[in-house]
Amino acid sequence: MTQPASAPYVLAFTGQNANGILDWWTAQILHGFARHGLHHRIIDVEDKDWRTRLADTLIAGNPAFCFSFQGFGMDLRLEGRNYWSINRIPFLSYLGDSPYHNPALHNAEGEGLYLLYGCADFLDTYRRHLHGRAFATTLRYGYPENPNADAAPWAERDLGILYVKSGVDPAQLAAGWTGLPTRVRAILHEAAEAALAGADDAIADLCAAAFERSSIHCGDRRELFLFVCSTVDRYVRAVRADRMVRSLMRHDATIIGDWSHLDRAGARARFCSPVSADVLDSLYANARIVVNTTPSVRRGIHERVMAGLFAKCAIVSDATPFMQQTLDGCPSFFGLDIDGQDFPDRLGATLAAAVDDGAMPDRIAASFATARRLFSFDDFIQAMIDILEIETHRRAVEPWAFPPTRLPAPQDHTRLQAA
Repeated sequence: MTQPASAPYVLAFTGQNANGILDWWTAQILHGFARHGLHHRIIDVEDKDWRTRLADTLIAGNPAFCFSFQGFGMDLRLEGRNYWSINRIPFLSYLGDSPYHNPALHNAEGEGLYLLYGCADFLDTYRRHLHGRAFATTLRYGYPENPNADAAPWAERDLGILYVKSGVDPAQLAAGWTGLPTRVRAILHEAAEAALAGADDAIADLCAAAFERSSIHCGDRRELFLFVCSTVDRYVRAVRADRMVRSLMRHDATIIGDWSHLDRAGARARFCSPVSADVLDSLYANARIVVNTTPSVRRGIHERVMAGLFAKCAIVSDATPFMQQTLDGCPSFFGLDIDGQDFPDRLGATLAAAVDDGAMPDRIAASFATARRLFSFDDFIQAMIDILEIETHRRAVEPWAFPPTRLPAPQDHTRLQAA
């Protein structure tokens, strides 16, 4: 049924992403908002005519609020001020990466802008190291339940061990550091070595400590610090993923993604090309064990873990103390110390035990019930709706603003074309 022009809607922004994952996630979020009576319109900022399309959309009627992943569309400005703040249109953005990877996407500030971070590491980096000026909070992911989860009994699934991730050659990354200034290179090595020795600290904090020990203070010029954090993060996650795949190569595993830098001679594992995000549900639901490596975060849960739980798989993953504690009620989750010297042997033993565990279907059922409580997608959507209640209340208490400000008059949407 066609929605009337005056019906409340969500204006969503999308942008460039690998394997369609952000497009898939945005579609899931918008389906969730639809259950709250909100239809949607989408602006793709990779479209060369996106500003014209945006102006036409807004001329037809203001949205109830805007939404994006990764800050897309949030920092739109007109005459130096945030466009959404001027027009009193709330904007929610869910950020699943640390601010040091692309600081420009975390740069929006103004009334009614809400940065929703996927884990405490990211929020702390925004707050402590970017000196963030917008409202920001953590919001734990919810994950859509897998419609294919019951298509095949666990013991009869075609894929025994499944790992979905494209690789990056850590040796090539490290080789790229050779041309950097000596003191910067020393900081990179120090922070990376601390992370890979199993330090239970966020990457930004490890880098800050390395800068401190080198007696370097960046002041308000944070670009060097953020570059170092991003570089260390990418290297550490590449090392851990590489170590996982090299260990999995000894086993009857299916590895999906580009791992062309590895010598696969003699590998038992099968390597397959990358796939689009919209086929992951069916892949996971046909696997008995989903393997995960976590990006360089200490207080967060990667979506591969949630996807595996909702696909009714066993999960074998590197694990932080936070993950172990959070997933304590998931007996089909097996967490390992990927930084330990005995990791390859422990991985092999864990995989063998999981495959032979006659109680695994019961473990999976218990984990599925826990996942529904921890990672409810409906609760995730409701948590974002609740943020809008904060915005309504904030407007009611605007007289408490300090220093006092006077909002400019709303701007003509047609001016966006020239903005």
